[in-house]
Amino acid sequence: MKILFVNPPVIRSENSSSENDFKIEGFVFKPEYRKIPGMSRIFTILHKYIGLGKGVRYGVRAGSRWPWTMDQPHGGPHYPFIMGYSAAFLKSNGIDVNIIDSVAEEEYSYNNFIKEVKNESPDIVVIETSTPTFDIDIWIAKTISDFADVAMAGPHVSSSYDKINSEYPFVKYLLKGEYIISSLEMARTKEPGIYESSVVTDLDSIPFPFRDYRSATNYYDPTMPTVRPQLQIWGGKGCPFKCTYCLWPQTMYQGKVSLRKLEKIVQEIKEAIGKYGYKSIFFDDDTFNLGTERISKLCGELAKIRLPWTMMGRLDCSPNWLYDKMVNSGCVGMRFGIETFDLGILKNIKKGLERTDFLKTLKYITSKHPQLMIHLTMMKDLPGQTDEIYQRDIRILQDLEYSKHSIMRSYQLATCVPFPGTEMYNRLAEEKRGEILSNYKLYDGGRDTIMSKLKV
Repeated sequence: MKILFVNPPVIRSENSSSENDFKIEGFVFKPEYRKIPGMSRIFTILHKYIGLGKGVRYGVRAGSRWPWTMDQPHGGPHYPFIMGYSAAFLKSNGIDVNIIDSVAEEEYSYNNFIKEVKNESPDIVVIETSTPTFDIDIWIAKTISDFADVAMAGPHVSSSYDKINSEYPFVKYLLKGEYIISSLEMARTKEPGIYESSVVTDLDSIPFPFRDYRSATNYYDPTMPTVRPQLQIWGGKGCPFKCTYCLWPQTMYQGKVSLRKLEKIVQEIKEAIGKYGYKSIFFDDDTFNLGTERISKLCGELAKIRLPWTMMGRLDCSPNWLYDKMVNSGCVGMRFGIETFDLGILKNIKKGLERTDFLKTLKYITSKHPQLMIHLTMMKDLPGQTDEIYQRDIRILQDLEYSKHSIMRSYQLATCVPFPGTEMYNRLAEEKRGEILSNYKLYDGGRDTIMSKLKV
């Protein structure tokens, strides 16, 4: 029995569809071009001024809480944690596994990907799907079903399993939500159908995620540009906050949180460094800085490891002295999800930040630690967010000297996406906006999304 977990390529042009096998029209920037000094910058200039590669979109899927595309290779794929933990769990139970992550490998040929999958001779291929890539994923599933059984997993399956089950009979297994445990049940029983999620509430009770595959050292967060290879790791899984738009806590973890033991985090880091040669660490938690005493003790352990590390957290979870201690223990970068500075909008989306003076905390960290990379995630087209509110957000960022193109003080401006399965989506569905909500291409977080069409 061999189970192959896959993250297929994500690339499309304006006319790509299943009818033409997602043929790409236009220039494709291949990974080997990066080896030519200055080529990435040259491509950016030619793309901007003469339209080289215009219309071609490169994206991410597995491991991403916010699937999106952009008009040039992103160079920063996310480690697919649920896929990695599932593969490790199956392997520990005597099942042969592997992972093919075409996004991490920057493989832009669907034909090459299919050939590689076939060469693995798998019994079951597990495809982690997402809403904006579903048309690609279901086409790939049909192609693979000619030579292997197909399972589909991921957040889109959690909300659309009945529809997929009835309309696409070539998908033999559907794994709802977090699929670490259910993937083993599927492998053992091989019973076709829908598998309910059983969320792992003690992440330390299962093996460390699987990294014995070709692209395991390719993962990188470009907003936290530490030395490569960058180990992406979880200090905990899930988030206790109830943001209405947040995809993974609602569709994958059922609102459950698992904070790891410090000794297990340290053990995983040391083993990964020894085996794969990682040079820096990125804690890609839903919310890293949960528990003041816990994080304080972890800082002490990270100081001993002496590698630069970065994290994804919140501005309302830690006192100022703890942010100082993080920096003193080797933290060189912090990402914070803010979305907007408007307290009314924050309350409407249940962000929770409005309960604290988070802007004061941000100003403290910004001024106290000039050598610390700080990256803020912002959003536009939030429910109730007027252009005036949006412009005020931009002015605050400018006053704090944050820029999209800075390394030390940066921000990204994503478009709000009400992914199926979230409270935000359910609110819109109750307003009977079904026709436009079913257009999955409008869920690409890197473009104008469904929210700009709804004008809510």
